[in-house]
Amino acid sequence: MAAVQGDQMQELFLDIFLISIFAIGVGVLSSMIGIGGGTVNTPLLLILFAFTEQSAPATALVGGLFVSIAASISYWKQQPRPTIPKIGLILAVLTVPGSLFGVFLRTLITAPYALRLIFGITLMPIALKMLFAKKRGKGDLVSELSRWNMSQISRRQMGISLLGAFIGGISAGLLGLGGGAVIVPVLCVLMGLPMHAAVATSMFTMMFTAAAGTAYNIILGSINLYFAIALGIGMLIGGQIGARLACRVNAVQLKQIFGLIIILPLISMMKLGQMWLDPEGVRGILSTTGDVIIWLAIVVPIGLLRLYQLRQQSTLDEPGEPCDLPTPE
Repeated sequence: MAAVQGDQMQELFLDIFLISIFAIGVGVLSSMIGIGGGTVNTPLLLILFAFTEQSAPATALVGGLFVSIAASISYWKQQPRPTIPKIGLILAVLTVPGSLFGVFLRTLITAPYALRLIFGITLMPIALKMLFAKKRGKGDLVSELSRWNMSQISRRQMGISLLGAFIGGISAGLLGLGGGAVIVPVLCVLMGLPMHAAVATSMFTMMFTAAAGTAYNIILGSINLYFAIALGIGMLIGGQIGARLACRVNAVQLKQIFGLIIILPLISMMKLGQMWLDPEGVRGILSTTGDVIIWLAIVVPIGLLRLYQLRQQSTLDEPGEPCDLPTPE
């Protein structure tokens, strides 16, 4: 009995160690290209670590909580301070119940493959969006913030923004995402915040969103706390490393390459190749071949379109700052 327990403990520590290493890599990449981590963590936890369809997004959300706390502290120390707490708290009024509803909605979907399809269909546009990432010049944050006033937001804009916040909260609870793909456009387009302030305020809001969803997941027993904490700490460490490397790489090109690559695990997560070439068997050479063919059918036309757009715009693009701030997904 003692030997069996010893073997189980060794396996547990090994799994925690592997997830920590995995999370450090995700954290480095996330902070370098501006994604929250859920786009990577949810599918790869399912594929590489055999997490269940319920536990993968729940664990990914813990990673998002750790990252949002670290990022919010960092933004709060910056001068001028880009975070707008009042706006962040207003959005949190609906992202928090949205997150709780997203977790509840996930528990209602009992068919594992149905959840995989929802994950894949929802995350695929985010991955494709990375292929069209562009470098932005960094504006004068002081003057941009001085020109911005909350009174400029109409009631209609505020109503749509709150609806967007609720949808962002649902994506956090259901998919384990950070929510930046929804919240940042809400803050920029609808509320008129400068991009830097929008990203910082989005991370501030996500602290409350991810905390609420994580608390609900713990009550439901959807996450293994040891694995979740290992993932969160690993992403914190990786995030610090990535932040230091961010100015040494072309973040836009890295984001485009990453978008190109992450589509394959999304296809694999949905088992599209298996359904096509090996419907009666287990995942193997035929399934992997099917995944690769589907991946090529998606990325080759998009890559050619992107290449054409780059050539058309090459004479119009202005050079951006080397440390341009990417938008978190």
